[in-house]
Amino acid sequence: MKKVIVIAGPTAVGKTEISIKLAEYFEGEIINADASSFKKKLNIGTAKVNSSEMKSVKHHMIDIIDSLDNYSIKDFQVDGRKIIESVEVPFIVGGSGLYINALVQDYNLEANTRDESKFDSYDNETLYSMLMNLNSAVANKTHPNNRRRVIRYLELVLNQGEVVTREPIYIYDVLMITLTRDRKILYERINNRVDNMIASGLIDECIKLKNDGVDLSKIKDIGYSEIGLFLDGELSIDQVSDIIKQKTRNLAKRQITWFKNKTNSVFVDLDNYNINDLISKIDLFLKND
Repeated sequence: MKKVIVIAGPTAVGKTEISIKLAEYFEGEIINADASSFKKKLNIGTAKVNSSEMKSVKHHMIDIIDSLDNYSIKDFQVDGRKIIESVEVPFIVGGSGLYINALVQDYNLEANTRDESKFDSYDNETLYSMLMNLNSAVANKTHPNNRRRVIRYLELVLNQGEVVTREPIYIYDVLMITLTRDRKILYERINNRVDNMIASGLIDECIKLKNDGVDLSKIKDIGYSEIGLFLDGELSIDQVSDIIKQKTRNLAKRQITWFKNKTNSVFVDLDNYNINDLISKIDLFLKND
């Protein structure tokens, strides 16, 4: 069975630096699993790995779609698995847990199209709450942002009253390492990163997007619609900064919960770690038949 190393964890925990060191050491290649980094022109606000950081290690699934294009989990699953098979030592790196699981587990992502128009007026959070209220056991089987699956489960629960689900099975031999930090330290890193993003040109990035005809309000990635409100004079930059920080901290909290509950991870505390320990763990995994 193909061996795959996953480096996961919440936003701002330090995945980029660690994963590049590890992939370089093992002569591997990195498959990006941060959904925001799929998108072209969204660089500063997504903390996307830059060209300098990519010099020593080949990266895949970066800048593959335009900023407002749709790229489904199914698309990622199909494309990502092709890359996994073509790379000798693949490192999947990111914070989008649902994408990671869809890639390495036998997720059945239906390709058929159903009439979902009756749910158009509901956002993902509302739909998930509806499902949770109807059948919490089923709701816990999926992620709030997996809109298609949430709607499918809603339809089944409403029509049949119950849904039989099964635990997904790993289709690769996976070593999943989830990076963590003390919550207070992580939140400080998030706050500092947002300050650095704004200082490093996030506003100019958003201005350029607007000049290119991109509607910032339609970008779901944290930071862009908020900067749009500043550019439109609706909020001060300090207000926008606080909103971005809060939304990012909330995202990190959801990611931590996901990786704890939805993965078979080895958790590594980056506040107290030695990279040689990680190297030894990965080396043992790769050598173990």
